[in-house]
Amino acid sequence: MPRAKRPTKVTLKAALLLSGVLTVVFLISFVFSEQGISELQRSRGRVQSLENDILLLKTENVRLAREIESLRRSTFAVEKIAREDLGMSRPDEIVYLLQPERNNAP
Repeated sequence: MPRAKRPTKVTLKAALLLSGVLTVVFLISFVFSEQGISELQRSRGRVQSLENDILLLKTENVRLAREIESLRRSTFAVEKIAREDLGMSRPDEIVYLLQPERNNAP
């Protein structure tokens, strides 16, 4: 039965050299490709932007929840909105609507 050949020093050096070259090629490809580090940095920027948007929306939600609670508890708040936003008034009130001055320049 023939004995299996042991790898020679040349074969080991060639394998190491080939794996080193392939590693360098893959690293260069990763760094300079479209899906490489630049895409990773863009993705991190998008994540940060979205996290900021989420924080702003959470703050807005808290403000709106407080406003809703205020409207549920206070008739004054409901009356204020009815007067200012809807132009409503009480039956016994007289409402004066003032028109802005017009500039009639010749």
